[in-house]
Amino acid sequence: MNQQNQEELVKEFMKKVKKSFPDWLKDKSEHKEILAELEKHIWQKAAEISETEQTTEQSVRKAIAQMGTPQSIAKKYKRRGDPKVYITKQMWPVYTRVLGIVFAVIITLNLVGMIASILTEVISWELLIDGFVTGIQMGLLASFVIISIIFVVLSMEGYFPEDFKSKKKQRLLKSEQEKSEEAGLTVSEITAKPLKPFIKPIGEVIAASIGLIFGVLLLFQPFPTFMFISDFLVALRFAGLLLIFECILDIARGIIGNRKPETHQILHGFIIAVKFLWIPLLLYLMNRPEIFPYFSEPWIQVGIPVEFYNIYRLGFVALIVIVCLTTIEDFYKIFKLQKYKVKNY
Repeated sequence: MNQQNQEELVKEFMKKVKKSFPDWLKDKSEHKEILAELEKHIWQKAAEISETEQTTEQSVRKAIAQMGTPQSIAKKYKRRGDPKVYITKQMWPVYTRVLGIVFAVIITLNLVGMIASILTEVISWELLIDGFVTGIQMGLLASFVIISIIFVVLSMEGYFPEDFKSKKKQRLLKSEQEKSEEAGLTVSEITAKPLKPFIKPIGEVIAASIGLIFGVLLLFQPFPTFMFISDFLVALRFAGLLLIFECILDIARGIIGNRKPETHQILHGFIIAVKFLWIPLLLYLMNRPEIFPYFSEPWIQVGIPVEFYNIYRLGFVALIVIVCLTTIEDFYKIFKLQKYKVKNY
């Protein structure tokens, strides 16, 4: 009866330990080995404590007490991973990828809302910009807080990205990673696949150089300016300045090439800031057709149909959509570059 009581004590304690384990460990076969090792250690400790070298109920109780609480035993398995802020290094790439996807969705939804307002409502461009910016700010802030809390909790529980994949998928990723590393290829720790170059330096520099020349022409305006309204010329100079800044950043990315992904992320951040400045400029021009050459002196045509004004506005709506889509693309590139930071070049 005494032996049975001892076994019940150990069995009950092991149940509590198993219950305290993080969920990622409960789904793995390793937890059985851990529990078996812990149980073996309890019996050995109980035998050492007993003066007769035979376990007793009292020695078993003392051995269990010396093991610590089930929560303290399970706690060390929650310390899995390398700390990085409050999210582990292993979960960080997934965290940034999820943020990127959610941010892109939020920007897209606000973009659709803005376009709908332009086409269906008569609203000033100041209110339009204010609503667009406010919607993005609130959406990004709320999603950032919620997603960050979720990943902090997952990191505190010791989760790794592979814990969300099936065992078959885990074996496949491990096999692909080993093959790629044997071939000397830089691989992602997320997908275990070889990483392709993320930029074509020569093409980036050539395209940005052409844009830079065009931006300089808009800024310095080496053409007969007396034929244009001053407000329109100011808008052109502002457009040229934005284009110059954006092209300089793109040239810098081309010069850096497929190195220093962190620097590319920073440059994309500046490019996004510049692109956001295009939106108020385009909205201004969209709502001021009277300063556009075709609708103003000396270019104005007699009896301009209303349809022409609608086409003019739709043209600028299309430009705003393009700017927003390319901005979303830059957000995507920032988060895509995260996987290139896994291993140094």
